[in-house]
Amino acid sequence: MIEAIVLDWAGTTVDYGSRAPIIAFKNAFAHFGIQLSENTIRQDVGLDKMTHVRKMLQESAISENWETSHPDIPLAQAADKVYAQFQIEIGKVLGETAKLKSGMTELIHFANTHHIQLATTTGYTQAMLDQILPLAADQGYEPRYNITSEQTQKVGRPQPDMLQLAMKKMNITDPSHVIKVGDTINDVLEGRNAGTISVGVVEGGNLIGLSQAAFESLEIQDRDRYQIKAAAILKEAGADEIINNIADLIPLIESINDRQHEMPILLTPGPLTTSKTVKETMLLDHGTWDDDYKELTQWVRRELVTIGNATEANYTAVLMQGSGSFGVEATLGTAIPKQNATLLIAANGAYGERMIEIAEYLDIPHVSLEIPEDQPVSLETVEETLSAHPEISHFAVVHCETTTGILNPIEKLIPAMNERGIVTIVDAMSSFGGIPIDLERLHVDYLVTSSNKCVQGVPGFSVVLAKKATLEQTKGNARSLSLDLYAQYKTFEDHDGKWRFTSPTHVVYAFAQALRELVVEGGVSARTHRYSTNEALLREGMHDLGFEMVINSEVQSPIITSFKYPTDDFDFHAFYEYLKDRGFIIYPGKVSKCDSFRIGNIGEVSPNDISRLLGLIKNYTTDILKMTV
Repeated sequence: MIEAIVLDWAGTTVDYGSRAPIIAFKNAFAHFGIQLSENTIRQDVGLDKMTHVRKMLQESAISENWETSHPDIPLAQAADKVYAQFQIEIGKVLGETAKLKSGMTELIHFANTHHIQLATTTGYTQAMLDQILPLAADQGYEPRYNITSEQTQKVGRPQPDMLQLAMKKMNITDPSHVIKVGDTINDVLEGRNAGTISVGVVEGGNLIGLSQAAFESLEIQDRDRYQIKAAAILKEAGADEIINNIADLIPLIESINDRQHEMPILLTPGPLTTSKTVKETMLLDHGTWDDDYKELTQWVRRELVTIGNATEANYTAVLMQGSGSFGVEATLGTAIPKQNATLLIAANGAYGERMIEIAEYLDIPHVSLEIPEDQPVSLETVEETLSAHPEISHFAVVHCETTTGILNPIEKLIPAMNERGIVTIVDAMSSFGGIPIDLERLHVDYLVTSSNKCVQGVPGFSVVLAKKATLEQTKGNARSLSLDLYAQYKTFEDHDGKWRFTSPTHVVYAFAQALRELVVEGGVSARTHRYSTNEALLREGMHDLGFEMVINSEVQSPIITSFKYPTDDFDFHAFYEYLKDRGFIIYPGKVSKCDSFRIGNIGEVSPNDISRLLGLIKNYTTDILKMTV
């Protein structure tokens, strides 16, 4: 729930167009014979005023003008002179521009009735605020706390110090429960750096810069043009949300509160966070014999082949009820003949070990090549094993081993196996749809994934993408009735998309919607970019917070990242519950050689979500440190 709103002053809550600081800066520099354009001043509005003066004086044209006009006053002293004059000039105009902007009265009432605290951070000094505060109070606006950089050792925006001090004073520890609102890029950055929800306001703000009378005199299309441009700049700066009028915060807060009441964000390798539209698709019931449903099943199968960069002439998609492990077991149990065949399993984590366990259960002759969990499977090691075991006919490996997040080099392993005539099986459970895979170029025989991974559907069925020529040789191989991959394939082919046994209809419809949304996002390459951005942000942020990765970043996938416990007495359960209570669910570690935990980067998750998570982890580690001091 939103507990507080931290607002800017000029251009956000008072002073339509943020005119006061512009006028004061212009007049202060003009006092020394230097004429500034509004564009020059507005570039850094939002900083504390001394910092702003110094930045303008660093521009070559302004510094040269100063040195020419005032050779007796060194440039090093210029900022003090201009700033002193600015304080005089701002005092002349603050009172004239302290009128509350439209929408503020409604927002104040909403905050009061919903027990939401109001506070401010500003580039103004306390002396300047002292002029504004009684005028705002006369209009019904009395923020509980007003923070200037004088209270944060002169550290102002875009650093988070003022905002963090406001949160501390309000006794709020979770930045995701705070909205920071402002009309400048520095406001947006302040909110992002503090881990809060950062909201940019357009109307009457600095990026439009017009007085209310001047703006309202514009033609409607010109107003729209100004607003669109300002919104784009704030969004580019990283604003989580853009509002036009300050009163638009009211429905936004209601929406955020509704979202925060929903299920938390799953930062796991699957099940993962799905979109609202994927969830909504499951609200209708469907029959398994329905022609529309069978047609949808066939469409899903074709789309999966396309995502695998393959043709329907050479590859097919077989859907199998159950989790990903059902698909792996169906593949191993069907692909390997009952006689004269040996499977080599390269395992460097829990899911490679699971394939070994399946082979043991099914009594499949196999060779286990066990690699350290923090090392990728190398072609050299595999070839050494093949030389020692010429009987090997099949090879299985996990692409992204979610035990650690390591990415095994299938682009080297699979073609080399194909050249030897070895049938290949790739567990791409957590990578397919999130990392580009070219089935035809690599000559993969079988690739296994599931509905609840990077395509971003929900759990319910697994997917086996199989080379037709290979699959069609497996009739009679299966060790199970239900998990007979060949029989499942033939039923789909011979009965127009009919499943052999009762299928997860709701899950299939949800998966179809997820496939459509993958296309809308820009395909696998666009999704890879988002996941990679999430992972890099997470990895770098966790490093800054003192967390060490389990594996080398060079072999790290964009799917899930494993971190070592920061201390011997680290309480993972408490850490997990802290994050869960604040809307994020992570995974415990599976690495055997060290205590660890895992954070997924996939699903309907954005870099803003990762930033909020890092803010929470920072608060948690800070709180723990305080408790141990």
